[in-house]
Amino acid sequence: MNDARSGPLTGVHVLDLSQVVAGPLATQMLAEQGAEVIKVEPVDGELLRAGRRGGLPPLFANDNRGKRCIAIDVHRDAGREIVRELAGRADVFVENFRPGVASRLGLGEETIRSASPEIIHVSITGFGPTGPYADRACLDPVIQGLTGMVTGQRSHDLPFPDLVRTLVADKTTAYTAAQAITAALFARERGAGGQHIELSMLDATLAWFWPDGMSDLTATDDPARPRRASDTYRLTDTADGQIIYYLASTEQILGMWRALDRPDMAADDRYNHVGLAVDVDALIHVGTVIAEEIAKLPSAEIIERLARESVPAGPILEREEVLTDPQVQHNGIIVEWEHPRIGRLRQAGPAADFRGTPTAMVRWIDDLGGSTVDILQELGRSAADIAALTSSGVIFVGE
Repeated sequence: MNDARSGPLTGVHVLDLSQVVAGPLATQMLAEQGAEVIKVEPVDGELLRAGRRGGLPPLFANDNRGKRCIAIDVHRDAGREIVRELAGRADVFVENFRPGVASRLGLGEETIRSASPEIIHVSITGFGPTGPYADRACLDPVIQGLTGMVTGQRSHDLPFPDLVRTLVADKTTAYTAAQAITAALFARERGAGGQHIELSMLDATLAWFWPDGMSDLTATDDPARPRRASDTYRLTDTADGQIIYYLASTEQILGMWRALDRPDMAADDRYNHVGLAVDVDALIHVGTVIAEEIAKLPSAEIIERLARESVPAGPILEREEVLTDPQVQHNGIIVEWEHPRIGRLRQAGPAADFRGTPTAMVRWIDDLGGSTVDILQELGRSAADIAALTSSGVIFVGE
C-alpha cells in the first residue's frame, strides 16, 4: 500500500464501520487530510462493493480511497472482539447503522467508550435517533423530498418538481460529519474529552439547503415572502449553445449592457439598477432584451465580453467537457492514476490546499479484506489465530 501520510490530521486514527456514501466519504476526507482510517466491512463486502469491476465499482472507489480494509463478521463474538480491540486504538469511531442496531450488536457508545474513553463516537442516521421516522429505511432521494429540495427545483422554464440528480443529501451529510469530527478533535485537544456526535441526513441536508433554499420562509413576519435568489436562475441560449449569467449588482447590470453594446438600456433608469428586480414588467423586459442579444453571439464570445465587464457568466458544459476545461486543468483537481488490479482511474483529489500541512491524494483503494492480516498482526494475533478466524468465517483475508 502506498500510504505516505501527510496533512493536518496525521496521527489521528479512525475506525470506520459506515457503508454507502455519507460515512465513507467523510472518512475518506479525513484519510486524505492525513488520518489513518481502518474500514471494517462485512466478510462479503459492503453494499457498494457488489457487482462490478472486481469489487471496486466507481462509487465505492470515489468514497473509500486511502483506507485500510478489514473484513469481519460483527454478528459473531470473535468479530465484535476484534472491533473493540481496534476501537481501543482509535481516536474516532464512525457508524451509520439504523438507531439501536449498534447497541444490539454490542458495539454501542458505552461499549466503544469503555475501550477508548476519549474517543469521538459518531452515529449517522437517516432521520435521527428518535422520532416518528427513526426506524424507516432512508436513502438520498427520500431526504431530498422531505427537505423541500425537490419542489425547490421549480423554475420559470421547468415549472414542475424534480430531484437533484446527484447524491446531494449523502454528500452534504459527509461534509458535515467531517467538519463535526475535526471540531470535536479540536475540542478534545483543549480538554473537552471524548464525545458522542449524532448526525442525521435530514438535519444535515436541511441545514445545508436552508440559507438560500428557504430564504423566503426565513422572516416569519414578512408577508411579502421575497423571492429566493435562485428563482431567477435561467439558462440562456446563444448562437451555438447555452450559457449561465447572473446579475447581482448595479455595476453588473451596467456591465451587461456594455457587453451587449446597448447604451440605450444602460441610460434608462428603469433598466440599469438592482431595484428593477421588484418591477415585474421591467424585469421581463430586461430578460427579453438580454436573451435576444445573447442569442446573436456564440457562447465563447459573449462569455469573454462578460468576463471583461466583470459580469459572472460561464458555459454549460457536458460532463465530459469538464475534464478539459482550462481552469479545471490548471487547478489540477482531477487526477488520473493506475490501480494495480483494475487499471486506470480518474478521480477528483482533495479540494482544500493546506499550505502549512500539505495533503496528498492517497492513490490507493484497498480490496475487500486486503489489510485484514496486517491489521490483526498489529493487534498481536498469531498466524494460527488468524487461520482459525478465517476458517470459521469470522474474517475474510482477501483473494
